[in-house]
Amino acid sequence: MTPASPSCGILSSMSGKPGKSFIIIKEIQYISTFSRAVLYCIVVCVSVLTLCVVLVPGSASDAKLSPELQQLVDDYFNWRLQDMPQFATFVGIHDYDDLWDDMSLPAYQSRYNKSQEFLVQAEALEPNLSLHSDLTNLRVLKDDLLTYIEGYPFQGFLVPLNYMEGPHVDLTHIISWMVFETPQDYEKLLSRYGRLPEQLVQIQALMEEGEAVGFLNHAISMNGVVAGLDGFVVSVAEDSPLWSPLTTFPDNFTQEQITDFQTRGAAIITGQVSPAYQQLRDYVSSYTTRPDIAITSLPNGAAIYRQLLRFHTSTSLTPEEIHQIGLDEVTRIEGEMAKIVSELGYNMTVPEFSAMIKNDSTFYYDNADDLLAGFQDLVYNVITPQVPLVFTNIPQAELSVVADPSPGGTGAYYLSGSFDGSRPGVFYVNTYHYDESPKYVMRTLSMHEGNPGHHLQGSHSIESPNMPYFRRVTDDRNYYQAPSRFPMFTAFIEGWGLYAESLGFEMSLYDDPYDRYGHYSEEIFRACRLVVDTGMHALGWSWQEAVDFMLLHTASSRVEIENEVNRYVTWPGQALAYKIGDLKFMELKARAMAEMGASYDIKQFHEVVLESVGPLDLVEDEVDAWINSVI
Repeated sequence: MTPASPSCGILSSMSGKPGKSFIIIKEIQYISTFSRAVLYCIVVCVSVLTLCVVLVPGSASDAKLSPELQQLVDDYFNWRLQDMPQFATFVGIHDYDDLWDDMSLPAYQSRYNKSQEFLVQAEALEPNLSLHSDLTNLRVLKDDLLTYIEGYPFQGFLVPLNYMEGPHVDLTHIISWMVFETPQDYEKLLSRYGRLPEQLVQIQALMEEGEAVGFLNHAISMNGVVAGLDGFVVSVAEDSPLWSPLTTFPDNFTQEQITDFQTRGAAIITGQVSPAYQQLRDYVSSYTTRPDIAITSLPNGAAIYRQLLRFHTSTSLTPEEIHQIGLDEVTRIEGEMAKIVSELGYNMTVPEFSAMIKNDSTFYYDNADDLLAGFQDLVYNVITPQVPLVFTNIPQAELSVVADPSPGGTGAYYLSGSFDGSRPGVFYVNTYHYDESPKYVMRTLSMHEGNPGHHLQGSHSIESPNMPYFRRVTDDRNYYQAPSRFPMFTAFIEGWGLYAESLGFEMSLYDDPYDRYGHYSEEIFRACRLVVDTGMHALGWSWQEAVDFMLLHTASSRVEIENEVNRYVTWPGQALAYKIGDLKFMELKARAMAEMGASYDIKQFHEVVLESVGPLDLVEDEVDAWINSVI
């Protein structure tokens, strides 16, 4: 891969004025059966700034850092973009749209070596820094590097395929994030297609290495992968999911150009890509899976799980400690739900009440259009006007509320906007299952995915003048690689989403007891995750025990719970981040209120937290420093 030239490589200058706006889209043209869990794997960042896709080191648009640190963080971020072209495509930097991430074993070793080089530079620079902003950003940079260095030996990248991730799921989305405006853009597409077989071979090589050393997925995680790969094995190019971008061209293209691109594209798809998918499909069909659901059943499995917990929670909590926290939280939240049942005048248990309202048709919309309109009304007319009550410096980024009509979609989820602002942040609502989306959870879901949740937090980061670019965007793909990858700050991102749901109390959005009950029903679901993830992976629980526990303590359907438990089998530790992060934010808020008394300002508390994206110990240190600066 050639380095970026100074004129077209990486982030340079920003121009244009941010403007606040909301977009309502009736339905989307393209959305596959991408599950909510997969889309959680995409970083929450969006901007309405008009951004040049080239950044020059030390540009005035970046955070104000010392020149030496500015150069280092620019070099680091620029290397990340060049090293991972698919990440660059997602964030809206299209210089590498003709390339794929290198997934060979030597490439992972090279990233490890490069991370060590950057760490040496960071540690050499540290004694020369004194400004708080310099030291804070250097701390996050070192955490980035150490996370990869410490996680690399566990080789999480040896299981690159599962039912939620891989070239049968991700590829069409990557292509949809590319730009198609000039002949050069289409040349990049064909070049990227032509290089795809090489990555598919690399994926197989990783899995073969995994089989050799005993690092294996469970059969649950591989269910449906062969069928997904089959969808890319075609004899006619038009039948391939990759054909879509070759069906539409700008008006200024001649018919000769269109025919040329389509002819060459068809030849690549049928002659190179389809056979490569067939080869990978044949290999996967006989792939060896591990017999036990627990990651701890693998060689060195206990150490792998402990590292996964550190990766996703950014704490040193043990599986046993997290398990007990989960049990305690389930008990506490069930108590709150029982109070609401009593308040409503019902003499029944929480499970009985949950079953009753779940089967009450008055809590559901009659059609998909009404469900979407209900979410749009909540987001724009109910929740958004209340955000200024608890936030200052509210981001100006666009937010769209969009229908996801796919049968495979679930609930609601958020997909961030592009780094260049050309794609807004999108709050997707699954309208296919409109009759399974109760009204009483709509407020808490909207606050989690939109404002003040993922959209507000990610937009705040991308618009912050205090964060260098490597902190504004996170390569939040490929959860399977954990813990052997750069951090996603899962506890901060997902913890913030769950914490944002609780702000409905301060924002006077939970006055209705059914909305309050819906809030707690979603919260207890996250608490149960602490119990069942650690139960399955560290404490000997079976898959069925995990399902039964969640059936007993949540209002979710058996199908939804089984899908969730399958996710925990596939991504050990990831689901723990939501509640662990939320509990840390709640702990810090309570501390600030107790120590600051009348000086406490919830808006300033949120500003401090939002400016502290990173591991949870950084957030705690920044909040403590704020408290001490005021009292």
